[in-house]
Amino acid sequence: MTIEFKPMIEEKFDSYLKWMVEDYAGEHVKAGNWSEEEALEKANKQLEQLLPDGLDTKENFLYSVCQDNDPIGILWLNVRLMPQGKHAFIYDIRIDDEQQGKGLGKAAMQELDNYADKHGIQKVALHVFEHNHRAIALYKKMGYEMTSHQMAKVF
Repeated sequence: MTIEFKPMIEEKFDSYLKWMVEDYAGEHVKAGNWSEEEALEKANKQLEQLLPDGLDTKENFLYSVCQDNDPIGILWLNVRLMPQGKHAFIYDIRIDDEQQGKGLGKAAMQELDNYADKHGIQKVALHVFEHNHRAIALYKKMGYEMTSHQMAKVF
């Protein structure tokens, strides 16, 4: 299976951003970080800060993840030059629901390794919510290691 990253087009970006706000808000509610009442507003605000210029936001790269030229998911990557070298942070990587369970997530992560190598990236990091067991298992399988834990006690 051939996986490649193609630059996201504006109309895909618009629908992705709308979906991302709702999904991101929901994940924070599920994790207990935000109330349902504040979640959408907070998610909108964070995404506006992260992508103030949309697809043209400096250091951010949004791609359609494609299998044999068919879009099957998305990748949002932030790449920065740090004192220790070029580092990337995965803000979002996902395979469409109807495409999951086919090994495409693993293939996309392998393609990301190739991308990092091709672009001189020394480190790739990401955040994953604790309740996303499927993603955690995939990232561990791909060689990602836990770098921190955030804990909370709710009263």
